[in-house]
Amino acid sequence: MTVRNNPAMNSPKPQRFFEPWISSGLSHYVEHNLNYHFEPDGQRTILADPQVGNLASLDRFVWSSLNTPFAPFRISGGIYFSHRHDGGGTLNQEPVSGQWKYTRFASPNPFCQATLELAALLPAIRQFAATFDSSNSAAQLVLAPHLRLLLDTFFHHPIRNCSGGDIDSPTVHDGPIKAEIYNDFVARFRHAMLDRKLLRRELHNWHLGSEENAANLQAYLDDLFTRYRSLTVLHLRLFHARERVNLITAPIEDQHRDLQALRACRAKFFDRLRRKPALFTGQPGYVWAILPSLGGGYALHLTLLFDTVALRKVLDDKRAETGHSGAALEDHADRVGKYWTKVATGGLGGYLRGDSDLWLYDPNWVHGEVSADASERRSKLTETLGYLAMRRGLVRLKNEPDGAYFGMPDRKARALRQSSSRVASEE
Repeated sequence: MTVRNNPAMNSPKPQRFFEPWISSGLSHYVEHNLNYHFEPDGQRTILADPQVGNLASLDRFVWSSLNTPFAPFRISGGIYFSHRHDGGGTLNQEPVSGQWKYTRFASPNPFCQATLELAALLPAIRQFAATFDSSNSAAQLVLAPHLRLLLDTFFHHPIRNCSGGDIDSPTVHDGPIKAEIYNDFVARFRHAMLDRKLLRRELHNWHLGSEENAANLQAYLDDLFTRYRSLTVLHLRLFHARERVNLITAPIEDQHRDLQALRACRAKFFDRLRRKPALFTGQPGYVWAILPSLGGGYALHLTLLFDTVALRKVLDDKRAETGHSGAALEDHADRVGKYWTKVATGGLGGYLRGDSDLWLYDPNWVHGEVSADASERRSKLTETLGYLAMRRGLVRLKNEPDGAYFGMPDRKARALRQSSSRVASEE
């Protein structure tokens, strides 16, 4: 085979934006948010349909198929003579007739890692694809262009009838074995990807916001660690109301109205945040994202990034204040959450803490103090916050209106103008 004449090697490939480990982690994070419904009392309900974590496998399949021109399975065959015996064919009985038969069998192509990965993914791709059958709640989802093309190719190919892991068995009597169908599907999908002239532009437009967000996030965190020797990280999930609309069953107008209500609460909270150093320090850093869950509406994911020295001063002042008054010292995360509930939502909303409600996030999420010279924790913090920045990179809700879904401070903190008594009264 002459590799340089293979169109899969000569045609330009669509740009790949996320490395496999990023795509896998992002898909896990998206599934955690799209499939979880949070009750008014803070309990969670798992919505198991669709399993959007399968997006990572589908995404990996797309890029593995483009990383090699070779088929995922090697097909071999042999001719043998099939004997037929009268009377059941005992060992000592002579055969009375027979016929020559040709048998095909397959094995994973060990040519490169991509072919081996394709061979491992293909027997399960029917399960992955069926997750996004438009007849279930997946109808509310819009996938990235390359994933939509993959599913469109799948549902118009005989591979949709393949099930089970026996790659040597035919789907119909005397028909091609499953491995041959798998090879043909990969070839057709490669052709569809490379023949779709606008796909590169579609992917670029789809990923543009996520790509810019990820780059800006890296620069923003680097700047914070340049200015401060240590940051203290606090993750909160904030709700504008205890009862939120269902993003599967509610009318679109109600969904959009609910989202706008959350955005209004977010704007009010950030405005107060810049004017309340007694709670948030002088210039707190923060990263936010508005994310949906299919059954539980939209929620604001907020990560506060305090200068550790400034936060200690705030906590010491508060400790001294409560010591004089004899009141119990409330945990700082709860103070922030209650401030959101009281001031931003007028008492209608609620909050969950990432450091105590550990099921909110993956165990690898970084909480608490992070020193500027702690390279591993800094890297992990950037990675996990990057999932917020790239959340829309694989899947979106069909009815999501335009607008910002991710952000960081874009202006300097407002100068303090109100009196100290006014600041205290707003707490």
